Amino acid sequence: MPGPEVSQAKQQLKMIIDAYLSESDVDRVLAACDYADIAHDGIARKSGEPYILHPISVGCILAHMRLDAETLMAALLHDVIEDTDFSKDDITEKFGRTVAELVDGVTKLSHSSDKEYNKAASFRKILQATLHDPRVIIIKLSDRYHNMTTLEALRPDKRARIAQETIDIFVPMARIVGMNEMADNLELLCYQNLDLDMFNDIQAALLETKPKRCEYQAIWEQNLTTLLETKHISGRIKKKNNNIELIRHFVKNHIDLQELTHSHAFEIILQSIADCDKLAEVLRENFQVLRFEDHIRRPLPGGNQALMMRLKGEQTTLSLTIQTELMRKAARFGLVLGENAPQTCRSAIQASMQNLNMLIDSSCAKTTFNDLLDYLHQEKIWVYTPQGHLHELPRGATAVDFAYSASLFLGNHAVGTKINGEIKPLSTPLISGQVIEIITDVLATPNPDWLSFINTQKARRALQNILRDQDQEEQRLIGNQALNRALKLFNRSTKDIQENEWNELLQWRHVENKDQFFEQIAVGDLLPQLVANHLFSQDQASTESDRLIQGTEGVDVKYAHCCNPVLGDPIQGHLSRRGLIVHRHHCHNLLHEQHLHPENIMPLHWTSEPMNDAQFNAYLCIDMAMDDEQISQVIYQCRKAKTGVESVHTDGAKTYINIVVNSRQQIAEIIRDLRMPLGFPRIARLAQPLNIAEPSKVS
Repeated sequence: MPGPEVSQAKQQLKMIIDAYLSESDVDRVLAACDYADIAHDGIARKSGEPYILHPISVGCILAHMRLDAETLMAALLHDVIEDTDFSKDDITEKFGRTVAELVDGVTKLSHSSDKEYNKAASFRKILQATLHDPRVIIIKLSDRYHNMTTLEALRPDKRARIAQETIDIFVPMARIVGMNEMADNLELLCYQNLDLDMFNDIQAALLETKPKRCEYQAIWEQNLTTLLETKHISGRIKKKNNNIELIRHFVKNHIDLQELTHSHAFEIILQSIADCDKLAEVLRENFQVLRFEDHIRRPLPGGNQALMMRLKGEQTTLSLTIQTELMRKAARFGLVLGENAPQTCRSAIQASMQNLNMLIDSSCAKTTFNDLLDYLHQEKIWVYTPQGHLHELPRGATAVDFAYSASLFLGNHAVGTKINGEIKPLSTPLISGQVIEIITDVLATPNPDWLSFINTQKARRALQNILRDQDQEEQRLIGNQALNRALKLFNRSTKDIQENEWNELLQWRHVENKDQFFEQIAVGDLLPQLVANHLFSQDQASTESDRLIQGTEGVDVKYAHCCNPVLGDPIQGHLSRRGLIVHRHHCHNLLHEQHLHPENIMPLHWTSEPMNDAQFNAYLCIDMAMDDEQISQVIYQCRKAKTGVESVHTDGAKTYINIVVNSRQQIAEIIRDLRMPLGFPRIARLAQPLNIAEPSKVS
């Protein structure tokens, strides 16, 4: 007989599903619950409670979102294959193939003694299963959410590890499938388990100022209500619990603790998009608008649509989310709504799924896992075909990337593009919201020069496959032509390459003759810009850079002083007469050069191997004037974290620090370590040192 807490949990589940499932479906779900109870009989969680309470809780989470019976059954059985003696065949026989496949999809792999491999392989399996049936990721996210609410029984180090994994993988995964309410709840739990002291300090600050905050919220709400009534706009105003947004901004250094307590948030739910636009215009006329973003026409990940505004009051600021009821529901639940979601939401999720599908082409589980992490954390844009079909691309993607995203035919026969009706080069970087039309010629063939500016694996693979299919004579001709174009930057051609230089090039690329060298260029194994740099750069190659950046062996690599990239930053290269200059991905100088000479811009990637001996300068700005004791504390914390301190300088109400680090991760760690002892000021990383008085050197 089940204990009282198990019986109570089962009864709670039954009450929820009785409200929306048919009687036969309720019976099937409860049968799965009883089966799971038998399978987990005698097994307890770390907290000591019966294990069956966990799958029942996951089932209740999904039932509150009104998921179908098969999803609920799979949720109740989701740990049976992994943790008990029952098999997938047993579940198939009892509950059918679909339920068994869903359960198998969320079941982790443990065939190897290599824990990292098992982890990577398990995520690859979940990804594959999700592409076959999206309900897999819905179950997995709900499973992870309940686990995150019950971490108190684990050791602090294990809680932190699970929280970091959650914020790295499951939170962004929830956002790209539109389950933003789930993502917010997970993210809040992550911050709580990653840095409890910080989390408690923020909660204490919010609690302390709650009476005053409520007073200001009431004023804002009254002003907005009056505005809606005066302008005859029908809708409702809802106070938004923006704790997660405030903490997120705080953690990412956008605002300091003091600013948190003066920031409020409301949702305004209206009847139509026209009403949303009308209200936005009214707000512009009546308030100072600090920020406005139109995510109705340019949806966020998962197809999240809304007008986002930030208004300035006399003593506080207000963040507004303006949307229709359906948009609000889609933004909260996304994939869960299925066919009931708006078309824009479904298109955005489908575009994300197509990109996820590209990640599982690799036969290596660890490669797939690393590609997944890169994809989840890269900044994305959304562009449209003239017919209104949405395509998701990484920020920095060009018209060629879009062409191959749309179809292989468009990519292979592209000769130009129209962006918002205006003819542009194929190398033009795209911006969210644009309408892209590819101009084609059936006689045209891909250009190997495209490899220097395309940004997606799909385009790169498709292009290289086409180039490799060409006959050798054509490859040699194309390779020669591509190298000549690259040498134009140095006012040279292949005819200017001396015999001893050719011998050195052949030795560098480990080939026997010029034909093979040109073939490497033609099929995309070698960028002609790197050959030009190798030959005619004014300085000698940097062996340090060779080890840090993939594919730049024997090339003179320098780091741009305008943005000071650090190992781990997203980067691109700019070929110049001074060598290959490495910039951070969104450096203004790089974007300017990309518009003028896109042929000289190329994607770059750091080596995947750790480089603890690498050294980079990074610049931090702390929003507080420090005394000598605080400066000494900063230096102590930096050295404790094995971070070098070059200089510290206070100028007015800010303090500037020049530190020496080995990676972007180390910068994040030192910022986190500095914030608590200094009272949680805003700490931001600067692109370059400011032109201020000479700072004091640290001995």
